[in-house]
Amino acid sequence: MNYYRALFKMNIPCDLVAVTDDLSAYELVIAPILYMIKDGYDKTLRDYVGRGGHLITTYFSGYVDDSDLVYGAYPGKLRDILGIWVEESDALPENESNRFFYHENAHPARILCDLVHPEGAEVLAEYEEDFYAGTPLLTVNEYGDGKAYYVGTSSDETFYSDFLQTVCTECRIEGVFAPQEQVEVTRRVNEKGSYLFILNHNAEAVSLTMETDGIDVLRQLHYQKGQVITLSGKDVIIYKEYR
Repeated sequence: MNYYRALFKMNIPCDLVAVTDDLSAYELVIAPILYMIKDGYDKTLRDYVGRGGHLITTYFSGYVDDSDLVYGAYPGKLRDILGIWVEESDALPENESNRFFYHENAHPARILCDLVHPEGAEVLAEYEEDFYAGTPLLTVNEYGDGKAYYVGTSSDETFYSDFLQTVCTECRIEGVFAPQEQVEVTRRVNEKGSYLFILNHNAEAVSLTMETDGIDVLRQLHYQKGQVITLSGKDVIIYKEYR
């Protein structure tokens, strides 16, 4: 939910996929807490990243096989892809946290804090407190033509938004519409064209500057790129884009 919520707020659509699905069409794959690595799935991820894909995974990943047997040093068969190994995890009580900085902003490190040792990975953030202060918690490893990120803890909403914005920008992934608080925008495309479904979850009206020419199909009103549409509280617009 941490990762999904951040993408949702940026109006970036995502698919939920199974370990049997083909990953080749995706610029970015996010696999948080990938505890079980089923037989051969490490090869799937290795091939995906090696061909230029971007992977994000987290603490509590790569621990066991299909039979729930521990691989050994964590993150098991993901070790070469991520360019790290994990010595152990510090499990924190609910009311306690460590701390780290990302893009000069402080964030909490909660729940589990992995003690990470880089094996070729670049360190992007480190713990600030306790006996493991100065050790990595966020890394990125270049593997083949792609990159693999490891997030060794759980943090707050602002971290996930900032981190995913950075990664998505690197992957040239853009939202379908400029983000606005409590306004949901999704795009649906079929043989009849491209449609934006715009939902205002706010109780009050909001104004949106349209990014393409199109028509509000519910009201039969035409708009040009740069014009402003006002949505009443809890209102919806279905906008057919002229492309």
